[in-house]
Amino acid sequence: MQPRTDTSYAPRPVRFLGIEEAGGWRIKCYGIAEGTWYPRAELVDAGVSRAVEVLGAVGADQGAHGVAYLVAHDARNACVVSVDWWMRRHELWQRTFHAPVERPEEFVEVRDAPAATVWELAVTGYERAAWMRHVLTNQAGPDFGAYLDDAFEGLV
Repeated sequence: MQPRTDTSYAPRPVRFLGIEEAGGWRIKCYGIAEGTWYPRAELVDAGVSRAVEVLGAVGADQGAHGVAYLVAHDARNACVVSVDWWMRRHELWQRTFHAPVERPEEFVEVRDAPAATVWELAVTGYERAAWMRHVLTNQAGPDFGAYLDDAFEGLV
């Protein structure tokens, strides 16, 4: 079988949008947009609200550290928000939501869909490396503040 070149790929900017604090959680917020530098504010705001809702049901007694990251992706065909949080020492948990482009605040949880796009995976790869650096292999012990301060931006 001869591999085909996919001409639909074009780099997109990944932006670090800051840290939201709510309900004992600190959430690193990222935005990805197709055709512009930043996702729409209403998508990011709705994503943060959904993240707070999801994370509010996760407790420290379950092994949560109170740190998470959010990716709000403003794409051509849909709005996507993924909420990822670290559990125990080695586990990354995720919930993903889609909304129509014209109604970015009307999320529905995704159950039967791809895990992520190549653009979103750039954030996941960076976050894994940051978790390794600041929590798992840090000789001084886990440093969640340093993990939260270590954010990614770039064209991917």
